[in-house]
Amino acid sequence: MKAAKPLFLHSMLKSAAVSLLILFAGSFSAETDPIPFNEFQYSGVSLDISNETDNARANHWRPDGGKIFVTGRSTENVVSYEVSEPWDIGNTTLSGEFYFSNELGSASQASRAHGLFLRDDGEKMWVFNRTEIWGYTLESPWDLSTSASTYYMNLDDFVQRGHDIDFNPDGTKLFIDDRNARAVHQAELAVPWDVTTITSVFTLDISSEEEAVRGLEIIADGTIMLLMDTGRKEILKYKLSTPYELQSARFVDAFDVSEQSDDPRGLSVSPDMERFYVTGRDNQAIYQYNRQSAE
Repeated sequence: MKAAKPLFLHSMLKSAAVSLLILFAGSFSAETDPIPFNEFQYSGVSLDISNETDNARANHWRPDGGKIFVTGRSTENVVSYEVSEPWDIGNTTLSGEFYFSNELGSASQASRAHGLFLRDDGEKMWVFNRTEIWGYTLESPWDLSTSASTYYMNLDDFVQRGHDIDFNPDGTKLFIDDRNARAVHQAELAVPWDVTTITSVFTLDISSEEEAVRGLEIIADGTIMLLMDTGRKEILKYKLSTPYELQSARFVDAFDVSEQSDDPRGLSVSPDMERFYVTGRDNQAIYQYNRQSAE
């Protein structure tokens, strides 16, 4: 028979094990949360878009932070602004406008543009309209005045009432939030970037968290999904254990933006995840939130 361990030694070993577990858990949490909401706050900086858009929705950045784009649902346009200091919307200049009322007005849902995505080379743009998507080619990258329609596709076979879209980096996957379905859809493209080759592969049920989702951004190499919830007036954060696979998503946190906007819509995040931006439809502004330096 084995001799029993002294009680004090057993207690010490147990205490040490618990301490190591807590230390490991804290380290794991810090390493796997590239955008910890408790470290962010409103910067006090916003961009007034009221002269160029009405009923504004999604916003999207050029990868170098030198230009920001936003959709106007009621004005039926996409607008771009040059940013004098990268990723800081405190000093901007209107740089371009593109009106698509003729195209969207001829489709089944009239002009209800919500979602927006521009490819990292600035040569392709997509505008999303609840279930419909338009693809554009920009002859001069990032210049809206050179936009030409490439295709139109209706996705109502699996989307009920979408608002925003996002692609994975190689254009083989498309993600769409869906307010009516209370879900996020994941689809695959047989030909990269060509939405006419799309197939729905998975739908993530977010009904336990969502009230009225109207914004989508997948960041951190596909490991974090952010959703703008107009009803909650919060950004919802999901962790994806397998990058760009919604089947692996779990809800982890939320960030309140109600002090800036009573009707928040689109959102975007800087590549270093030090800043994020929220479109406030009620005040026709884009708000900038900065990560605070550690004390």
